[in-house]
Amino acid sequence: MGWYRIAESRPENYDEMKGWFEKRTKKHIELVQKYCKEIEKYNPEKFKGLIDKGKSHDESKFKDPEIEPYIYIAWDYKCKDDKVKFDIPKEIKEKMNQATEHHVKNNDHHPEKHTNQKNNLINRENRDKPPEELIDATKMKDLDIAEMVADWLAMSEEKNSQPKSWADKNVNIRWKFTDKQKDLIYQLIDDIWE
Repeated sequence: MGWYRIAESRPENYDEMKGWFEKRTKKHIELVQKYCKEIEKYNPEKFKGLIDKGKSHDESKFKDPEIEPYIYIAWDYKCKDDKVKFDIPKEIKEKMNQATEHHVKNNDHHPEKHTNQKNNLINRENRDKPPEELIDATKMKDLDIAEMVADWLAMSEEKNSQPKSWADKNVNIRWKFTDKQKDLIYQLIDDIWE
């Protein structure tokens, strides 16, 4: 089933959904850039170049094959936050999983980009929960970890949540990190989070 089939079955409020996706994603990118600046300023020698990485954060969400499914993903999260029922069309559900897998395999700030594992990179039933198999993130560079933490801090600000709670639910549960990487993650969260 090609992308044209998705367009044929778009909901009536698709323009509203697309507008929300663009607004929400641009705001998220701005917040990631804010935290990239704070982290690079925190340790300019160790994190040199992080501000530049932040400038291209999540660009792939605005291109095929990610854009159309991410419009639905963003709307689904909005509806959950607003406690509004949203039935995802059947033909888009698998595309949402494929877009998520594409995103995490092609962006340095995601541990999945740094693993040799090919299958089961995401939980296809709930993308916010760990997949069946622990993802090996031990090859992530410090700069990529710093961008990942900036992403987590941005999400925490957006959701009015605590990044340490997210880390506790995922570090060495969803993604396998070395002790040094784990220490870096928690150090950045503790020292940067307001």
